Amino acid sequence: MSIRRVTIQVNNDTTKGEWCHFPFTYKGKVYKGCTDVDHNRPWCSTTKNYDQDGFWGNCATRTFEENKIEGLDWNELKAVLNPLFDWEAAVQATLRTAVSLKKAIKEGLVYALRYELCDDMLRIADLTDRDPRRTMLTTVPKNRKNMSRTFLFLIGSKVYTPNDGDNWLIAKLNVQVTDLGYSQIVEHLSKVHFLMEPFCVSLKRTLPGLHPLNQILKYHCREISLPNVFVPPSLFGQGTFLDLLFANGNAGSQRLVRDAHKFVTWEVTDLRGQIEKRGLADKRLVPYFPYRDDSEKIVKIIERMATSYVKLYYKSNKDVEEDSELQAFANEVSANGTGPTGGIGKIEGFPASIKSKEELVDILSRIISQLSVQHAAVNYELVDYVTYAPNLPTKLYNDTRVNEGEFSFLRLPNRLTSSFAARFSNGLASFRFDSLFDYGNELQDIEAVNIVNRHYQELMHIVQPHLQETNRKRKEYGDLTYPYMIPRWIPNGVQT
Repeated sequence: MSIRRVTIQVNNDTTKGEWCHFPFTYKGKVYKGCTDVDHNRPWCSTTKNYDQDGFWGNCATRTFEENKIEGLDWNELKAVLNPLFDWEAAVQATLRTAVSLKKAIKEGLVYALRYELCDDMLRIADLTDRDPRRTMLTTVPKNRKNMSRTFLFLIGSKVYTPNDGDNWLIAKLNVQVTDLGYSQIVEHLSKVHFLMEPFCVSLKRTLPGLHPLNQILKYHCREISLPNVFVPPSLFGQGTFLDLLFANGNAGSQRLVRDAHKFVTWEVTDLRGQIEKRGLADKRLVPYFPYRDDSEKIVKIIERMATSYVKLYYKSNKDVEEDSELQAFANEVSANGTGPTGGIGKIEGFPASIKSKEELVDILSRIISQLSVQHAAVNYELVDYVTYAPNLPTKLYNDTRVNEGEFSFLRLPNRLTSSFAARFSNGLASFRFDSLFDYGNELQDIEAVNIVNRHYQELMHIVQPHLQETNRKRKEYGDLTYPYMIPRWIPNGVQT
């Protein structure tokens, strides 16, 4: 990791695209620009009087010099590159320019795919294939890195590029096997199901049925405990799905859950922040990233709904602070909560008290987004990609009947493993119980009914046709479509 000087300009808009209102009043003082008072970064009010309205945002910044913290340090990277491989030529051929590898990294043109939690992953006995001619390949070992669409290499071993035919295909499949296991155990199970369950359990414990947040969140939390209670035994039990499907089995998957726990915090619910943290926010550098572009349109609707809903029931920040049931909810969920039930949710980074309408809007938006948008993204692609074993196998094999460096269907899982994979993916990703915000007419307050229904109609009649047309153009241009953010296919929660 390299740290360099950075020049920043603070702009007059927020990170969510809203305009700051200057001047604005905060604690009786008038501000004519963004301020970092009582906050860890520059912020502004989006209305004239923050004290009265409570709406604010982090001020957007623009970087004018590319001297900043970067994920890849040239000297560290150079030390692990295979010296026998012509990296400069490979970079230039891929980018179709004379740019050097060092400059390509500095300009953000090279991406590394890294699965630290999968380093030195164990391998169990193969329960579905006892053929002595076949041995399972392990997942990506320690120090393997991927350069997106460019290189695959292991220190001390041969480097594979798209020019290497079958070796490149085998290397890519090996990465996909690792990605599948990581995405389902860490991104799906840990960061959605396990992370969100404390919110939904505390919702029932602290917020009465007629509380405005309970009125809507109960549809997003619906039956979250059911899959969390009954599914893990069928995954992690001895001889069950994970033992049958993956080379690391249930023991390796349990290790992934344990190792991922320290990263599973409230921060992961910040969809935009997570994309930016991965260096994938810039559309000029990564023009094709449907997850980023399509989910942004859904999240904006969720945020607008949450803003209108909070405004309906809370007229001031004081109303938020004096809602004892809401504060009990936050205190119970947060790892920093106090008192007899404080902190039992153990969610790191979640506030133990909620102090403003803006903060409540952000919390409500992120809870709904994680249970709907993020779950749809990590769950529903399974049926399209995993059901067909040659496309995304759950295991790969060395086979004595296949020459080294040669791809053959004998490297893929047998019919028994493939049937388990199809059963697994179809069971998780074929059923949708409802559609995002379709519960408006179930609410008791007519104003709340109108708010939820208005945003449901916007999803179905404005966003959905737009995304369908976007996918049509993607297909026309030869890119993969991305149907997982089509609003009618996004359930309110995880009840699949």
